[in-house]
Amino acid sequence: MKLVRVLVPAILIAGLAGAAPRAWALSSGDLIKQGVSLLRDGKSQEALDLFTRAQRLDPNAAKPHYYIASALERLGAPDSAAIEYQTALRIQPKYPEALTGYGKLLRKQGKKDEGTAKLEEAVKYAGKDPAGLYGLGQAYLEDKRYEDAEKIFRRGTLLKTGRAQFLAGTALALEGKGDLKAAEELFIRARETDPNNLRVRLEVGNFYMRKKIPVLAAPEFGHATTLNPSDPETYYLYGKALIGMNEFNAALKAFVDATKQDSSYAPAYLETGRLFHRAKRYAEAAENFRVYTGLVPDAYEGYYELGRSLSEISARDANARAEATVALSQANDLKPNVTEVLGSLCKLYHQQGEAGRDSAFYYCDKYAAAADSLTAEEELRLGQLYVAADDSANAVIHLSKAAELDSTMVKDANFQMGYLFFARRDYAGALPYFERTLQVDPKFLPALLNKGLAELQLGRKSEAIGTLRQALAVKPDDARTMVWIGQTMLQMEADSLPTALEMYQNAAAVDPKNGDALRGAGLALLLMDRCGDAEGWFVKANEVQGDHLQGRIWLAQSYAKCGDLTRAKQQFQAALEIDPNSPEASKGLQNIRNFEERKKAPKASGASASP
Repeated sequence: MKLVRVLVPAILIAGLAGAAPRAWALSSGDLIKQGVSLLRDGKSQEALDLFTRAQRLDPNAAKPHYYIASALERLGAPDSAAIEYQTALRIQPKYPEALTGYGKLLRKQGKKDEGTAKLEEAVKYAGKDPAGLYGLGQAYLEDKRYEDAEKIFRRGTLLKTGRAQFLAGTALALEGKGDLKAAEELFIRARETDPNNLRVRLEVGNFYMRKKIPVLAAPEFGHATTLNPSDPETYYLYGKALIGMNEFNAALKAFVDATKQDSSYAPAYLETGRLFHRAKRYAEAAENFRVYTGLVPDAYEGYYELGRSLSEISARDANARAEATVALSQANDLKPNVTEVLGSLCKLYHQQGEAGRDSAFYYCDKYAAAADSLTAEEELRLGQLYVAADDSANAVIHLSKAAELDSTMVKDANFQMGYLFFARRDYAGALPYFERTLQVDPKFLPALLNKGLAELQLGRKSEAIGTLRQALAVKPDDARTMVWIGQTMLQMEADSLPTALEMYQNAAAVDPKNGDALRGAGLALLLMDRCGDAEGWFVKANEVQGDHLQGRIWLAQSYAKCGDLTRAKQQFQAALEIDPNSPEASKGLQNIRNFEERKKAPKASGASASP
């Protein structure tokens, strides 16, 4: 008996141990349920593993293949997913979920007719399946078959499941048919039916954005961010609506929130950059556009926006100008001959002066050819470019057009044309343009100075003095103008020398480092036979500009005239070191040597000698 009592529990335990695995083993259906839960949580790979195990447990069932296909789609393997859908349908040809999934996949792959046929088949076999009806309705919407879409969505509104979404779908169909009032009413009903339905909120918001009523769209998107706070797109849509309301700070926050949810969400960086550009915070705008181009390297918009922002600071920042040029060149490669890009490149290369001249011509010419019309500022810029290139024909065309388009450009246009002829030394041709410039602005200093110099070159000295004195009246402390007046006075009668001296001295007082002023004062004194006074001015001039040939020669002549031949020879020697072929320095030095030789020779009766 004892033996029996001992064996019975042992046998019982052994039996239970053998039965345990069968009692707790998961069925195919259990695995599928767990997989679906994981799929909803975004854990597609883990779900796929469970669905695969379910398929092994039940190899002749269609359902595991259907769910394997769903997981593969989410993992970005559409071709493998298609095979699984086909397998499910071979096993169960009238499987509505598989027909719906496969139909939607086919449409995504561009096989729209075949995909729609599968969706219609799904609805045929399961006319009350919400997923099948909604998928078919969406397909009809995409194909603009609005009548068919409306019929399908209205059937869906009779179901207990997803009524709000079917109402919104019907509204979309009515919108497509042009019945906006009825569509809006249905959108409102859809929202009231299920206030926390994310898809409905987004559809209503998008409807109002299409109607250009951002003030009504923003609350829908704002609520959507609370329903799905981890989705960057909801914040992005909210930000776009806020921009439409001119709520720029709130929009900026929405876009930043989008990037917080997903740092790789490129559209938010693009819009953030545009907001900073609007606020003239160009460096911050550029930073966001750099991120965008890094995330979407093939997008024209990113390079254009980056170049546009950097262009705003390019005039004072050479590095920004270089980066802007690279960005806009990339934009032009991606989307050639966009007028805005060509115009910006024209401007950027124009800013580089001589270094960018050839490229400026290339892009400016293309811009002029591509643009339907140019602004006055652009016409002026092109005209200036052609002035620099000494292309008078094109310069006159564009500068004249600038003046015609904008009366405020008349002054600059005429001055540029005058400067073109002045640079060619056609002083008579330049004068009329400078005069027209001064008719618009009598105190425009560059025109006064160039007009005075042109008159001087034409031998109209009195008129030149008058014009330059007008320039001096405009800017009394302008050393350059004083120097030019002094130079003009030196060329006039001897009694003009004191006035020339005064101008040079005034110029030197304003700008003590102005070599022309110092030398001019010395020359005026030398011509007035005041060699001792002249020496000091020439010495100061040589201290400022020691390599000035003429300054050395004039100082040497001053020393010679005052009898200091040793210093005179030193200065002539210094002049020859600057220019060994200077005839004036060589002659001056030779004259002194000849004089010294004559002094050493026996004096003839009544003979005299001087250098």
